[in-house]
Amino acid sequence: MNSRSGKSKKTKGKILILYILVSVIILSACQGTGGRREIEDLGIVTAFGVDYIDEKVVVTLEVVNPLASTTSTQASSTKTEGQKYVYPRGIGETVKDAITDINLYFDKKVFLSHSNLLIIGEEFAKRGIVDLMDFFLRDDQPREDMYIVVAKGCKASDIIGIKAGLGRAAGTYLYDTINNFSINGRSINLSIAEKYRYYYDVANEPVVGVVHVKEVVRSDDELKKEEKTAMVLDVSGGAVLKRERLIGYFDGEEMIGFNLIVGDFKSGIIVFRTPVEDKDKEKVIIGKDGVFTTLDIINANTKRKISVIDGNIHLTIDVKLKAALNEINQALNVIDAEVISRIERACSDKVKELISKTLGKGQKEFKQDSFSIEVSVHQQHPKLWKEIGTEWQYIFPEISYDVNVETTIVKIGLINFPANLRRK
Repeated sequence: MNSRSGKSKKTKGKILILYILVSVIILSACQGTGGRREIEDLGIVTAFGVDYIDEKVVVTLEVVNPLASTTSTQASSTKTEGQKYVYPRGIGETVKDAITDINLYFDKKVFLSHSNLLIIGEEFAKRGIVDLMDFFLRDDQPREDMYIVVAKGCKASDIIGIKAGLGRAAGTYLYDTINNFSINGRSINLSIAEKYRYYYDVANEPVVGVVHVKEVVRSDDELKKEEKTAMVLDVSGGAVLKRERLIGYFDGEEMIGFNLIVGDFKSGIIVFRTPVEDKDKEKVIIGKDGVFTTLDIINANTKRKISVIDGNIHLTIDVKLKAALNEINQALNVIDAEVISRIERACSDKVKELISKTLGKGQKEFKQDSFSIEVSVHQQHPKLWKEIGTEWQYIFPEISYDVNVETTIVKIGLINFPANLRRK
């Protein structure tokens, strides 16, 4: 028994040593000159912009300047050395050709693996983005989780380089702003990988992110500068594509409706007017110092049901919201159950209005399903879908729908009485 045990241990030891040696050889092979990339030889891209200008593809990059940190404490020999980011531009017949054009004069090899943002100029998006997507899926450097945004009303090159907020670079600033989608519901963050879930689906078209330039007044500290205003980037809204071409936009409020329809509304606020009777017999409302109420949506749950009535498809959207009372601009006695009920109904009416407006725009203006309604039809009526699937683009604009919204206020905040409620 002891002899066998000793031999077994020796055998295991030899196998372990052999395994380590093989691993070292393999890992060493991976570090060959072909695969190794020294950071000082790379132009690390943090944002990628693409436009069509004069029938040419124009690529604008945001590239980290490694010299900036070493020259920040001393005088820079050139203007470029003092900049934390530089913005090379290339022109070509294709995206890859334009990148190659940059490498003809840029002293660092363009490296795309750290870029997390793809900005598409409006004109490029109108012509179609499918050819552009081929490069980003075929090449081994670009990340599949890069966010896609369309530069609304401008070129991608107009966006690259604009910075506001606390982000370290324009690309980082914009990326972090898009990530706020989960707390505002007025935008969308769609990556390259997520977009191509729709590519082979003949009945569905995606909505991608939007960015546009907005002018704002500078803060007091910045007023000391000559410029009284600053340019910032706004990501509210969504870009609607049809057969890979831009056909229009949803605005910020419509995107609240969109995200509720598709079940992606994480959190955000709903602002609405609370109906107040002039003569409140129950004295639950005193005074009219304002007209708006704001609820902070804590949880949203959407269910979609497909019915077939007399051969016609009918969609029912049921939305249940849990909310916190965030702000009231009129004198409401929120400890009264009837007042809370009125606020809940008013919020539900507003949400129903937003959903109906967005769905109606998709049907009548864009005439296409950007909401994945076809998925619900396919799942709930698979036999019917086999019959109508190829004709869905013509059927969707004509389907009828109902929207039901139920709002429940679960928090009223730290005070029972608003500041503008005078107590006798």
